[in-house]
Amino acid sequence: MRIGLIGTGTVGGGVIEILEQKVEYFREALGVNLELACICAKTDEELAPFRDKYNVSTDAFAMIEDSSIDVVVELAGGYEMPRRWLTAALNNGKHVVTANKALLAKYGHELFPLAEEKDCHILFEAAVGGGIPIIRSLQEALLGSSVERLSCIINGTCNYILSRMSEAGLSFEDALKEAQAKGFAEADPTFDIEGIDSAHKTALLASLCSDKHVDFEKIHVTGISQITAEDIATAADFGCTVKLLGIYHRVGDRVDARVHPCLLPKDHLLSSVNGVLNAVFLECDNLGPTLQTGAGAGRLPTASAVVADLVSLARSTDSGSRAVLPMGWFCKENEASLVPMEETCARYYFRFAAKDGCGVLASITGILAQNEISIESIVQKNVNDPGKVSIVVITEKILERKAIAALEAIDALPNVVDKSRMIRFLM
Repeated sequence: MRIGLIGTGTVGGGVIEILEQKVEYFREALGVNLELACICAKTDEELAPFRDKYNVSTDAFAMIEDSSIDVVVELAGGYEMPRRWLTAALNNGKHVVTANKALLAKYGHELFPLAEEKDCHILFEAAVGGGIPIIRSLQEALLGSSVERLSCIINGTCNYILSRMSEAGLSFEDALKEAQAKGFAEADPTFDIEGIDSAHKTALLASLCSDKHVDFEKIHVTGISQITAEDIATAADFGCTVKLLGIYHRVGDRVDARVHPCLLPKDHLLSSVNGVLNAVFLECDNLGPTLQTGAGAGRLPTASAVVADLVSLARSTDSGSRAVLPMGWFCKENEASLVPMEETCARYYFRFAAKDGCGVLASITGILAQNEISIESIVQKNVNDPGKVSIVVITEKILERKAIAALEAIDALPNVVDKSRMIRFLM
């Protein structure tokens, strides 16, 4: 199988390294002959390290039109150019392997039906969870069960920041700086910390679980930039940790898909997933609960998933034993009907900063009662600011719209001095 590779960055370089290490093993042990036929990058400088050993090009479209290329591997990232490359590859009858979750979340509704029409594979194990084999699990290994719920820690940057805030009592700002210094966060971390990366991945997982196209631009997304050290410490007092989760739940003929911070009891399997690790927790009808965890990013873990896709593709196309995986349903005409956020239910953590005075607590609890919100527990703490107190409320399970209405009314109270904080519990 002749491979055309687009992108020589972190993951692309890792793919080249693994292929060089294992190509003889694949040939001898598996009967799979993988040939890296062409490497493409934007500039000659990027291609210089590979020029002596491989055919190289700065023209990806010329490579795609080469009839001797069997599969195009896209590892350049971005939206528009990869969309054009992969559309051209599929129209030329070439299979596709990609790690580009943003591309698939935004344009999968075009690419997957085209692949099915052209009888071509699109494999994307590396797009979600790095080296965790969650895509293949959902497409093949779990076919004997239906996924009823999915909860995932799917962004290593956010998980590292929240872990360090919990372990060392760091502020969000200090934990972010540490993550950047160690190379776990970008100079501009917005894509990660505001939940956008997690939304791309969650939309793909929710689509696979529901057999519907879940549009990532329509799901609720809240990142972690507003989580404070006080929230983390208070959560610990209640026996909980805070994690940024992607969530999927099938509700009748609708899909509940969202991304936001959650409070988890410390005995939940996801609570012990720390640092840059990723994890996907599945609750299935016939299988029960299961957890997959591992490196969610990085040069070799992600490259390993790309190479595994290539080997799987080569084995199936060489033998002719595996038809193209059906993904034509991933289209606008089959778009999922999403549960509106205001209709979701959860227990809530509220934190209010107020002036220390008579009647403040009564005013807050009165508004909660007016909105039919039952209180599970309430704690008032002194803070390092004379004349102010912190009031933490844990609610029973309530509708989101009631929580929002109550917080808006409480924020309008004259003795409440900062905007209220809210974190949902995971179910």
